[in-house]
Amino acid sequence: MAADTLHHPTLKCAIRGKPSTSTVQFRNLKYATIPGRWEDSVINEELSSNTDGVYDATQLGPSCPFNRAAQAWDLTLVGDVIMPMEGGIQEPMDEFSCLQLNVTVPKTHLENAARGEQLPVFVWVHGGGLSFGSNNWPQYDLTRFVERSVEIGKPVISVAINYRVGILGFLASKELDIDGNFGYKDQVLAFQWIKKHIAGFGGDPNRITASGESAGAISLSTLLCVDTGGEALFEKVVIMSGDATLRKSRVRSWHDMMYQDQLKLLGLDQVEVEKRKTQLRELDPMEMVNKLPIAQHYCACVDGKFLKENISLELMSDGSRELHKPTWCKEFVIGDVRHDGTILHGRVLALPNAFENLKASCAKHLTESETNTLLAAYSLPASTPEQERRSLIDLISDLRFYIPTLAAHSGWKSAFPAERSFRYHFHVPNPVKGEFTGLASHEFDVALLLQNYAEHLDKATNKAGTQMTDHWIKFVTGEPWGESGQIVVIGAHEITQMSEEQYDRDYRAGNGKVLQSLWLDKCFRVAEGWQGVRAEIEENGTNSRI
Repeated sequence: MAADTLHHPTLKCAIRGKPSTSTVQFRNLKYATIPGRWEDSVINEELSSNTDGVYDATQLGPSCPFNRAAQAWDLTLVGDVIMPMEGGIQEPMDEFSCLQLNVTVPKTHLENAARGEQLPVFVWVHGGGLSFGSNNWPQYDLTRFVERSVEIGKPVISVAINYRVGILGFLASKELDIDGNFGYKDQVLAFQWIKKHIAGFGGDPNRITASGESAGAISLSTLLCVDTGGEALFEKVVIMSGDATLRKSRVRSWHDMMYQDQLKLLGLDQVEVEKRKTQLRELDPMEMVNKLPIAQHYCACVDGKFLKENISLELMSDGSRELHKPTWCKEFVIGDVRHDGTILHGRVLALPNAFENLKASCAKHLTESETNTLLAAYSLPASTPEQERRSLIDLISDLRFYIPTLAAHSGWKSAFPAERSFRYHFHVPNPVKGEFTGLASHEFDVALLLQNYAEHLDKATNKAGTQMTDHWIKFVTGEPWGESGQIVVIGAHEITQMSEEQYDRDYRAGNGKVLQSLWLDKCFRVAEGWQGVRAEIEENGTNSRI
């Protein structure tokens, strides 16, 4: 059999992949089917082979339909970079054939796989605000990650999954009688498929490390809260710059208001109910997504079945509660990027009244004394516009990313032995020309981890990226994330470890301690209000306890 082809015992077919220097990538592997719009996906156990009996896995598969401008916009989070889709073609999209994944295997392992040897597995869940994103985007390609694992003698197999996004993945509506969560349920099936079939690619189904950034992190954090029937989806997880409360689950009444928003945007709010229900189910998917904003505040629905409880920072931090701390996940790592708040540039920071909006949210959710304490910790009001800009970036980064990281880690620390949970923080400044040059900006960690921006980076930054990649690979292959009780700091020149107290003092000006003194609930409400997220209303008309 050719060097780029393997016979898969459980999928019962030969599969031909696309080779690189030291890997073979098997693409467009259909892990599930979609019976219809806004229906739960069904796991797929077969791949359709060609007339020669071989499944052609050399071409990238389709993504879930979303606005095609998203891929270029995502690149701007790192800087003024252009990365065309492979072959320069338009990204393929298909509503019902988008549940596919790409498996990248070291070339040297293909023959060993046939003899039953198994490598640890790294699964990547892409970001995109739950509104867009794809495993096919060149910035998320895992080829270089696997090539690096081979280079340092610690080979791994990688898997990049796709899932439904946007209105097709997360709409919930009483009128349509749908519970939402379709994208999250797709992800569950993807992990179940990997568990069942990764051995045929030479992967160990009992050594799976999942990792994702931003919406990928939100997703993995949420999967730690859903009902899997006790079934393990992965053994280890690295949650990067996001958690379940960054796109917090919402009750049905909130989702029904979100549904009304969609009707107005699609011009269907004045259409008779039965007629618009039919139109919604028949509307061309690309026409639908192009009528909607490129990104919206999609999130999980508390449906009482898949997700039984509304997720909050308090519940995540409570070591006596299993929520977000399932026993089936054996090791938990969570971290952030110093200036993660750059992802909220357009929605919060770039507004001319950003500081006034912050003060209004503080006035609503904090006492006057608490407001003064918070603003003073971040040197607000500032004496210059630039100082105000930096203070606001620091504050929104801490409220939306740093405090949730502390809360989630605290819950794991109190629930399990210290060696099962860790924290890290990323402090490498972004040298790429763009909006966030010089900041440790949101998604720049992915640029270094997956090594797909190497041609756009200087030698020193690439070295920092290689150190980061090696750290992840070593964790995937069984080495400890760090010393027990120590925080891993990914810096511009080296990766170091220190105590939690020293990190907060030296890298965060002690503001973690200040924010924790205000209570998690208040931090969350101030952040949501500042960001302009619709409040959650219970049936009795009062704000729910979040």
